[in-house]
Amino acid sequence: MKTAVITGAGSGLGRQIAILSCPYYDNLVLLGRNSDRLKQTAQDCFKCGARQVFTLSCDLTQEAQIEATGRWIRSHLGSVDLLVNNAGLGYFKTLLNQDFSEIDRTLSTDLAGTIKLTRALLPLMVDHVGEAADIVNVASIAGKVATAKTTTYAAAKFGLVGFSNALRLELKRRNVRVHTINPGPMDTNFFNIADPSGKYLKGVQNFVISSDRVAWLTRRAIEQNLREVNVPKVMALGAVFYQIFPRLGDGLVNSPIINRK
Repeated sequence: MKTAVITGAGSGLGRQIAILSCPYYDNLVLLGRNSDRLKQTAQDCFKCGARQVFTLSCDLTQEAQIEATGRWIRSHLGSVDLLVNNAGLGYFKTLLNQDFSEIDRTLSTDLAGTIKLTRALLPLMVDHVGEAADIVNVASIAGKVATAKTTTYAAAKFGLVGFSNALRLELKRRNVRVHTINPGPMDTNFFNIADPSGKYLKGVQNFVISSDRVAWLTRRAIEQNLREVNVPKVMALGAVFYQIFPRLGDGLVNSPIINRK
C-alpha cells in the first residue's frame, strides 16, 4: 500500500498534485489549515479514481499539530512513499513594513514547519525496500533570485532550496530521493495574501504559469528522478544569468522591467 502526503492540499498547486497522484498511490493524506477546502479536494480526488483519501488539519506554524500529524500517519498507515511540501505564503512588503507576526508566519510555514514535518515523517520513508520514496519541496524562483519586497519570503525559499540540497545528500543511500520545484508566479490564491492590490500579478501576466502545468512537471520530476525543476524557462535562465553576473543581475532585478511589486 503506497501513501502520499501533500501539504497545502486545499487549493492551487497542492490540489492539482493530489488529483494527479490518484492513480499512483493507494492512500492520499491531504494536509492544510482549511478543513472545508481539504474535503473538496478529497471529493475531486475520489472522482478521479482515488482509493482512500484522508484529510487532516495541520497548521505548520504549530509544532504540536505537526507532531500529532506524524503520530496519526505512523499509527494508521505505517509508511510514506511520497511527501510533497507545498504549503507556503508570503508578503510582498519591504522589511520595514513587515511586522514580526508576518515574519514569523512566513518563516514558520515556508521553512521551519516544512523541515519539522519532514523530520516527523522521515522515519516512515527511509530504507524502503524496492522503489525509492520521494520528497518534493516546492520552493520558488524567489529561492534562486531575490527581488525587493521579498526579503522574508526569499529568505525562506533560499533556505528551502538549501535544505533540499543537503537532505538529498544525506538520503542518497537511504532510498529516498529529494526533488525541488521552483515555480515563478502561478495562478493560485497565493497572491490574495502576498499582493492584495493585484499590482504585481497584473505586471507579470506574461510570465504566469498554471498550477496544472506545475503539477504535471512535479509528477514528471518524480517519474524521471529530476533533481530540480525551474519554471518558466525565461526565469530559470535569468537565475543562471544572475549567478554568473551578480552585479548586473542586481541592476536588472531592481529595474521596473523586472521588479513589478
